[in-house]
Amino acid sequence: MKTLNASYFITMACAWAVLNLSISRVVAQEPNVAYATGQKAPPFEVKTTDGKTVKFPGDFKGKVVLLDFWATWCGPCKAEVPNITAAYKQYHSQGLEILGISLDRENAKATLAVFTKDNNMPWPQVYDGKFWRAALAVQYGVHSIPMALLVDGDSGIILAEGDEARGPGLAPAIKKALAAKKKN
Repeated sequence: MKTLNASYFITMACAWAVLNLSISRVVAQEPNVAYATGQKAPPFEVKTTDGKTVKFPGDFKGKVVLLDFWATWCGPCKAEVPNITAAYKQYHSQGLEILGISLDRENAKATLAVFTKDNNMPWPQVYDGKFWRAALAVQYGVHSIPMALLVDGDSGIILAEGDEARGPGLAPAIKKALAAKKKN
């Protein structure tokens, strides 16, 4: 019997991840939309998991908003949660709001509620159970998660995205955006 080493399993896991992402992109019928820093984020009106209606960006005047596209099944999304919760704790009182947009599958509302409670995520969540076809994911052209956009609540202008809106780039981007708000 042949012994398989760790690199074989890593290679196979990477191949599976690429295949899974490719299949997900086909399933999502990904539009050719990419929103970048300096562009205006598309407005929307949705219901959160607690039944409240959110009008974006109108309900966020005077705030800086992190639109966080994620899912409870997504390993990189779960790895980003401590970073986001730390930013929320540090900057919420200064004007940061977060709106989570879940790409969880159908019938996962209870799982989402437990996950957000267990991980100290008190901000509103949007969930429609449509996975990659979630209405906001389609509207924003989301083809991989986690995806975050830091947006000015007054103008709807995207202030940061990609690596600047997650990981070690998130806190400095929020700090810069809040400082700019104070000047205006």
